[in-house]
Amino acid sequence: MIQLATEKIDKEQSKTEKKQQREQRRAEKKAENEKLYQEVMEQDSVDTPEVPEEPKKKNKWVKRIGIVLFVLLNAAVIYFTAASEFSKKAPEPIKFDFTNIMYLLGGILCLLVFLGCETAKYMIMMRHLGEKVSFRHAFCTAALGKYYDCITPSGAGGQPFQIYYLHSNGYSNGAASAMPLSGFFTMQFGFVILCVFAFIFGNGVVNGVLAPGIKITAYCGAIGYTIVPVMIIITGIAPKIAMRIVAFFVRIGAKLHIVKKPNHTIMKAVRYLNNYSENLKTITKNKGMLFKLLLLSVILQFAMCSMPFFAVRTFGGDIGFFRALILCVFIQAAISLILTPGNSGAAEGLFYIVFSSLGKSGTFWAMLLWRLLCYYSFIIIGVLVYGVNAVTKIRDKRKAARLNKEAES
Repeated sequence: MIQLATEKIDKEQSKTEKKQQREQRRAEKKAENEKLYQEVMEQDSVDTPEVPEEPKKKNKWVKRIGIVLFVLLNAAVIYFTAASEFSKKAPEPIKFDFTNIMYLLGGILCLLVFLGCETAKYMIMMRHLGEKVSFRHAFCTAALGKYYDCITPSGAGGQPFQIYYLHSNGYSNGAASAMPLSGFFTMQFGFVILCVFAFIFGNGVVNGVLAPGIKITAYCGAIGYTIVPVMIIITGIAPKIAMRIVAFFVRIGAKLHIVKKPNHTIMKAVRYLNNYSENLKTITKNKGMLFKLLLLSVILQFAMCSMPFFAVRTFGGDIGFFRALILCVFIQAAISLILTPGNSGAAEGLFYIVFSSLGKSGTFWAMLLWRLLCYYSFIIIGVLVYGVNAVTKIRDKRKAARLNKEAES
């Protein structure tokens, strides 16, 4: 009996000690988080808004190898989809009549609607922030931002270049930062709204077409779309809670040896979220304008996800608009987890798998047209905008030099 009582007392003491140790660890983490948060706040209070420098070539060989691998990946996917399409039967001759041409023009119209809505968003923000309203700068910001999204992994290059572009064209630091970040924020939410609609009303459409794994991946991708916007909102409402959430996941990453410098990463992430939150507050003060930005974002995402319908119908496929739209939303959500530029490889492969399973003709050509509309066209437009801007700068410099000579004479 005495031995049992002693063991019971030892267990109780052990539980008490473990509880005290847990509470001590929590207190230490809380103190560490508080210290990090104060350091971030102090640093933010003395820092001036930073404007990124023009993108430079950090490592030419790494970039060249990356481009080669990127081209090979696209070529491989196109080759295998073509082989799958034409291995069992000879390719049918492509015939275009008036109906096919109208569907092709419909796909091009979707591209124009996307660029038009994104340009309108920047013009609205320019007017609201009291900056000069310029269609040219708004369009270039939209087009070049999409260009950098398409050529960088995870689309990470768009907003930094947009901030640089706006600042270099005379927009204030605050406006140059607020507009791209708010544009990104509303675009993310625009797609999330479309996902919610598709997941609620489109399950009957995708059942039997999409494999369960693709559907689960799409749900995960949609959740991924919400992470940054939700964290930005939490940062604005309860910054210390956001700090704890960031610290929790970063420290898990450190334990898994994914993150090497946890404290530095936490500070960097929190400052990033603070920057987003502060810039977003500038825009969200006007609720009417925020509604316009969200509405335009939903429309442009709707236009983007409508492209597969026009692509498939252009090459003789028989598919309803609603079905094609819902399938594209699922595809876009699923491939968002792929970190290659423009989700290359996964986008082409998944499009072909999904739409060829419906028994539609010309799926390979429809896939090429879809990627041209939703991806390669933005790269082409970005290159053209770069070329026009370069010619304009040269012309302006020559004009300024000529005027200086005339003034001196």
